[in-house]
Amino acid sequence: MIERTKLDRVLHSIEAERGPFALAGLFMREDSPGRWDLVVSAPWLQRGKLMALGEFVKRLSDALGQDEVLSLSRIVTLNRKDPVLKRILQDLGTITQPVERVGHNLFGLPLEHAYVLRAHARTPSNKRIQPTARRARRG
Repeated sequence: MIERTKLDRVLHSIEAERGPFALAGLFMREDSPGRWDLVVSAPWLQRGKLMALGEFVKRLSDALGQDEVLSLSRIVTLNRKDPVLKRILQDLGTITQPVERVGHNLFGLPLEHAYVLRAHARTPSNKRIQPTARRARRG
């Protein structure tokens, strides 16, 4: 399985350049035990989808290693109108820490395990995340 902390770091790096993910997580389907799907949704993945997805996979491979990326069952992109995305975000809302769920029919889907790293109930804009900077205190 992909090391989740490494995945989180690469997602953060990509967000800093391209903009936030509406959803990013590892999902194990009931019919694919032991194999994880990486499910992502972001406004920037929808424009020029094939090229954006290719760049995304390259960044993952560079950061995680090709073997880890190939250990995934598949990489799934969801657009903002996808009912699956809406169902997951309705259940989770916006999260600030990773959320893990185990069971059957998670989010009303045939999933048995989910590890969600990013979820924003409101569709994020395509604005880049600004690095943390010192803020002047007002007196």
